[in-house]
Amino acid sequence: MKEEFQTTVVTAGDQAYAWGVYLLIASMRMNGMNHPVVVGAMGWTDDMKSRVCSLGNVVFRDLPKNRRCVACQKPLLMACDEVKTEWVCWADSDAVFVGNCSEWIVGDNPDEIVIRKCDPVPPDFTPENIEIWRRDIKLHFGSVLEKCRYATRVNDSFFVINRKWKAFLNCWEKQIENVLPPDVEIIMEKGSPYYQTDESVLGSLLCLYPDAPMVSSVCRANDGGNRNRQFAHIAYNPKPWQMWNVHSLKWHMEVMNVVQWLEENNYVKHAELPCSLRSEWYPLYRRVAWLAPWVWKATKLKRRLLKS
Repeated sequence: MKEEFQTTVVTAGDQAYAWGVYLLIASMRMNGMNHPVVVGAMGWTDDMKSRVCSLGNVVFRDLPKNRRCVACQKPLLMACDEVKTEWVCWADSDAVFVGNCSEWIVGDNPDEIVIRKCDPVPPDFTPENIEIWRRDIKLHFGSVLEKCRYATRVNDSFFVINRKWKAFLNCWEKQIENVLPPDVEIIMEKGSPYYQTDESVLGSLLCLYPDAPMVSSVCRANDGGNRNRQFAHIAYNPKPWQMWNVHSLKWHMEVMNVVQWLEENNYVKHAELPCSLRSEWYPLYRRVAWLAPWVWKATKLKRRLLKS
């Protein structure tokens, strides 16, 4: 009998995040979360696509390289025709699910978006920037709320919304194109009204756009600090499949449990793993974890110089 699901999980990444997507979906399957997954892929190799597809119930949507960065294509992917369920869950690809979190990826009220509010209040949430949000929403959509709905904006690394809000997802996509430069990276300069790019645009709409869904008062994900059931978001660069850093080391066991499951179930051979995901290399990566941010900055600088 075919299992019926209420929710599709959507994630994305360029080739540098392919292993992250692989680990994320593997963590779902390892924990009995067999929901359909839509992957937005930019510049992936056929080999990595095949690896991810082998996990089952995965559909790819190729993202053109001449469009905006992958993160800014979240609304396009969540509104795409490949999503056929009532609910859609966005999950950043630098994360793994710990335990079966199926109840977290479906909402209780179709009129609400289930998303975590930022705490502490982020640096872009200032009266001056809110006024810019208000101006931009009024300019592009014709109407705007006079009073901000919330005292902070949101974190969009993991959230759930009903497909009845497809028109709102389209508005989010349009506003990203309206207010962000086409070559923007994931994070703009601190203090910018659209610091954190797609996330800040979404926050501006939820705060001030009249036709936005209300934010649910309950966001169960990770409540209670239960390490046996959570969405373990890595967040900082470099990522574990590149090099462990001081922050990501706290998720080492959770990530390596997924790697072990992949190996034990013959999805991947040990020699095919990135060095940082091989257990024998861990002592070295742990010792040099404090250097990881500097290695990452040097790598970014090198890429920038090669482009110029």
